Amino acid sequence: MADLEQAIQTEQEAIKATPEDDANRPKWLNNLSVCFRNKYQRTKAMVDLEEAIRVGQMAINESSENHPNWVEQLKNLGVCFQTKYRRTRALADLEEAIAVGQKAIDMIPKNQSDRAGLLHHLAVCFQTKYLKTKVTSDLGEAVRYYQSALYQANAPGITRIAAGNAVLTLHVETSNWQHAYEDSSFALGLIPTLISRLLANSDKQYLLGLVAGLACDATAAALQAGEAPLNAIRLLEQGRGALAASILDLRIDILDLQTRHPKLAEEFVRLQNELRSPIARGESFAEENLGLLSQQQASRRYDAGRELDRLIGEIRKYAEFEDFLLSPSEKRILAAAEHGPIIMVNVSEYRCDALLIEQHRARSLALPHLNRRKIQEMAQRYDLGSYRVLEWLWDVIADPILDALGFTQAPSGNDWPHVWWIPMSSLSRFPLHAAGYHYKGSNRTVLDRVMSSYSPSIRAIIHGRPRRALESTLSAQVQALLVAMQDTPKHQRLPSATSEIELLRHLCKSMVLHPVEPGSSKSDILSHLRNCKIFHFAGHSQTDNLDPSRSYLLLRDWETDPLTVANILDINIHEHAPFLAYLSACGTGQIRVEKFFDESIHLISACQLAGFRHVIGTLWSVEDDICQDVARFTYEEIANGMQDGHMTDESVCRGLHKATRLLRDRWLDISAVTKRQSRLVERPGGKHQEGNRGARESDQRDDRSQRPAQEVISDDENDITIGPALVPSNWVPYIHFGV
Repeated sequence: MADLEQAIQTEQEAIKATPEDDANRPKWLNNLSVCFRNKYQRTKAMVDLEEAIRVGQMAINESSENHPNWVEQLKNLGVCFQTKYRRTRALADLEEAIAVGQKAIDMIPKNQSDRAGLLHHLAVCFQTKYLKTKVTSDLGEAVRYYQSALYQANAPGITRIAAGNAVLTLHVETSNWQHAYEDSSFALGLIPTLISRLLANSDKQYLLGLVAGLACDATAAALQAGEAPLNAIRLLEQGRGALAASILDLRIDILDLQTRHPKLAEEFVRLQNELRSPIARGESFAEENLGLLSQQQASRRYDAGRELDRLIGEIRKYAEFEDFLLSPSEKRILAAAEHGPIIMVNVSEYRCDALLIEQHRARSLALPHLNRRKIQEMAQRYDLGSYRVLEWLWDVIADPILDALGFTQAPSGNDWPHVWWIPMSSLSRFPLHAAGYHYKGSNRTVLDRVMSSYSPSIRAIIHGRPRRALESTLSAQVQALLVAMQDTPKHQRLPSATSEIELLRHLCKSMVLHPVEPGSSKSDILSHLRNCKIFHFAGHSQTDNLDPSRSYLLLRDWETDPLTVANILDINIHEHAPFLAYLSACGTGQIRVEKFFDESIHLISACQLAGFRHVIGTLWSVEDDICQDVARFTYEEIANGMQDGHMTDESVCRGLHKATRLLRDRWLDISAVTKRQSRLVERPGGKHQEGNRGARESDQRDDRSQRPAQEVISDDENDITIGPALVPSNWVPYIHFGV
């Protein structure tokens, strides 16, 4: 605040010292107006806002339309009046904001990129006016100005996308679903402009967080407008997972390109390497020399990016590569369901649907009993692994979907159907694979009808599968990197972590793997990742709510140099074809903040993007001793499924599925159901009892311990008792991502 007061004083002194006919005086006045407006944002004192308006009006009065800062001055004054309206709710203030905004629009050249921001501001004013007056002409003006901002080709991508998102809501207001679909789908096509190759992944993640939810709403609009399911699927593929797609673009498997067009492949690899190289940083250069070198490297990366775009266009001229690095075609989308249906569950405030992809068709299934409000309510009121949540998930999502796919009974033999779940928005926190009515003899569960895997996108499935061929062409990478963090600085001891690794050490022999157990520092792990077929980590993890790319696995040096998602994303070991990353820690697939749901960036997806074909992780906290059991059952199945000395894709999901069912059955035995007039009551608030291998809700820190005691009270409306282990978080949170 002191700095702001000093700025105001400095501007006032400059104005006093400037003659009234000086060309710079309106500029100083406008700056002073901005300072008073900023002061108001902190103090909420109307005197500051009134002064901002008075001084801003002086800046306009003392200049002319030919003044270079004329439009900027009008923009500031319009924002001042809009801010005043939010305080006073006086329509006259809003009318002033609109009048000033329209004058600014009339003055700025149509081809100037800043114009889109003015258009967006004026659209907001008209939208605000419509909400107060309900006059349809105001709504029409808001739509017109938003669309003008959306379709201004030279404007910043984030401004255009924001306009597209806003105009979508106005089209919904008038039930104009076709226009809602057209404008929102156009806005989705602009998302690649937010993820320039020159930006760091953390910067891309931030920008993409600003447009979270647009893909889901655009998909709902498409279905409401009667568009084909494949069009809706393409919108989700286009608008979600853009960060992952940008990383995969630089790690694309180019074996086919190398075979058919080796010179193009060589040039592609050269440019990839140029773009992967980091900007130089260090203390060995003088500061000015380092800055010059960084500028030169940034310039080279920019040129390499342009060259890569040109080369990609050249590659796409060949028929067999016409969709090179593009969103998957209809043919490839359907082919991705070769090994089982893919289920995308879209969540929007407008409607919720399942998009079902099978080898021979794609179709949509309306989910009328699912809505965002109920999802939020269930997450807030109950433990996500509780019977209430699992039964609700079955009723509103899993049962209608499995019924539509024909999975109505438990399989009769060992040939289990396999499905891939791609949940959207806040639904990605929920355990769809565990949905159902779990009691003895029940087959009304996902677990007893199909095996489940997850994926962030169809593109991830398509990209991962060709590496099977790559694996067979390489010399076998027979190492299993095993890391047991029984003792982690400042965290609870995990006795079972060491025994978990011990049992894997013995299983490695039957899997033709050589166990490697290096030191437990970040550098130790990174130096061995490139040469391992399996990476198994047993220890603590931590989720960063504000920046998922800073979530990390806790190693010995976690306080000074943690192994973060960002570090893993920087690794590219695709060419070594690693098979499985098993993250036996809490919440490794966890995202808590809604704006990051669309990108699905967490420890599991980071390992996938680094090159691991399969990743096993968790949705929330897990118990130390249970982790050991899950690992043993899973790896035993993988070992039993070996073919010609190689681990098979199906064995990973089958192993985790078998382990989960065994633990679920054990839980049912412990939680024997008896007819009594009492029932366990879940704690309100929906918070997991984070006392295990995971991040506590309160302080984001990990520790694995015993399951919490449960509370039992009388419930006259129910005549059953479910035993002390009712909340099934010990078997629910384990998930598989992979092909």
